[in-house]
Amino acid sequence: MTSSTRKGLATLRIGLFLFMMVWALEKFIRPEAFQSIFGSFYGFDAGHTLIFLIGTVQVAILLLFVSGTFKTASYGLVMFMNVMTLLVSYRQILAPYEGSTNHLFAASIVVAAASIALFLSRSDDDFLVLPMKPASSTDTELPSESASA
Repeated sequence: MTSSTRKGLATLRIGLFLFMMVWALEKFIRPEAFQSIFGSFYGFDAGHTLIFLIGTVQVAILLLFVSGTFKTASYGLVMFMNVMTLLVSYRQILAPYEGSTNHLFAASIVVAAASIALFLSRSDDDFLVLPMKPASSTDTELPSESASA
């Protein structure tokens, strides 16, 4: 894997984290905005307790995701959240010029695609991730002279 590819995957992961963290934090800062969104797109009213719970879970997932921890689960959950957003907003995506801001929903296509691409590349995303286990002493030792002879 090239250095530029490794850095590109890390850039994608960090960018998705920053983008999604805005939405996760909004659940704590402006829960009433999420209540409206939740009712419109998911079909039922959510109280503040549920909104705070969803926000807490999302922040936890995003922290695992940005650190590159539990990749299959964290990358998969981020992908799931973004694909769900894409699916529940299909009406706005299919009619981008109806209403005043429907064209902004088209960004969910790119975000979902980026999430899918990163999930599929998760094993190669190893730049700026937390180590899962301490490096063993054999990983840092230089090869012996007898091994190279």
